[in-house]
Formats: sequence, structure tokens, C-alpha cells
Amino acid sequence: MAVRTEVLTKLILHKRERITQSLPQLISQTGEEKHTAEKIARKARSNKENLESKITNLKTERKVVTQGFDDDFSSNQLKKEQQLELSQIMEALSIVDASVEEFNENLEKLSKIVESLEPNDKISAKLNQSAKANAAFGELNPDYLTSVQEWNEAEGHRRKLESRFTKLSSSLAESKTAAEFWQSRLDDGFDELLIDAKRVADGGPSSRQIHRTNRKKNMNKGA
Repeated sequence: MAVRTEVLTKLILHKRERITQSLPQLISQTGEEKHTAEKIARKARSNKENLESKITNLKTERKVVTQGFDDDFSSNQLKKEQQLELSQIMEALSIVDASVEEFNENLEKLSKIVESLEPNDKISAKLNQSAKANAAFGELNPDYLTSVQEWNEAEGHRRKLESRFTKLSSSLAESKTAAEFWQSRLDDGFDELLIDAKRVADGGPSSRQIHRTNRKKNMNKGA
């Protein structure tokens, strides 16, 4: 029984030692990949945030036609039906996330109403500014959406490598602990294993679990 136990212990120890020897290279390789992925993710995020800022500014600028419109315009010149239509148009133009097409459509409706009235240079200037901002938004938005996709992919890859690096590091620490445990069994004999087996059979923790718990406690004390 003792011989069989010793053979099994040596097999387990050998397996753990092989893991301990092979993991450092894999951890190092994964660490380098993680570092590269972090740089790519940071660059993608910076590009996304830069375009996001421009997109936000353009969305704000294209709504300039709605700002102070009531002060620049007299509703007395409109029929009741036109007043209702104008109210609906202004509400639509105020939607922050309106698409380029939707905004253009409502801007054209507003332009037609303005054209039917007395010339107003202030409103015309705002219409022109809103149209230009909306056009710039339309040109830039595809690049922004691409940057968001690139950042999501880069960040997803970074997180996978981060998770893999953490798991490998934990596995190495666990294998070292296991190797130390089984080596101590070879050095000190197997009597404790029988005691351990009985404790586990009775629902208690194994010596390995106790060893791991004590090690964590010591590490926490050191911290």
C-alpha cells in the first residue's frame, strides 16, 4: 500500500512539476500579447473618444436653427396649420440622435416655410449653419461607427488576454503549492495522508486545503 501510494505521489508530483516548468514561458508570451493588446485598445479608445467629441459637437451645432427661433421669427405670419407643422418640425430638429436623412428632411420643410415668409437673414444664416453641420456629421459618422467597432473588438481581445493571463498565473501558483505539498509527503512519509483521508471522509478539509488556507493567511498578513 505504501509503495503504491509513493508511486502515485511521484506521478502527481511529476505532473505538477511539468506544469510549473511549462507555464512560465506561456505566461510570459501571454503577458507580451496582453501588453500589445493594451496598447492597441488604448489607441482605439483614444481615436473613438476623439471622433465622439467631434460628433457630439456637430450634433449640437446642427441644432443651432432651433436655438432662439421664437425670438427670430414671428408666428403671426403663419396660418394655424403652418404653426402646427412648424411646432412638429422644431421638435423633430431638436432630437439629438436624429439621423442625417431625418434631419435634412425636416430642415427642408422648415426652409420651405421660411421661404414663404418675409426674408430673415438671421434665420437663413442659422439654416445654412445647421445644414453644413448636418452634412459634416454625415461624413464623419461612418468613421465614428467604425472606430466604435474597432474599439469594441480591441477591448474584447484585451479582456480575453487579461483573463487568460490571470488564469495561467493562478494555475502556476496552484501547481507550485501542490508540488510543495506532494514533495513534503514524499519527504515526511504518508501517515499524514491516512489522517487526511479520514478527515476528508468525515467531511473536513484536506491537508492541501489547510495548507492553501494558511498560505493565503500568511500572504494577507504580509500585505
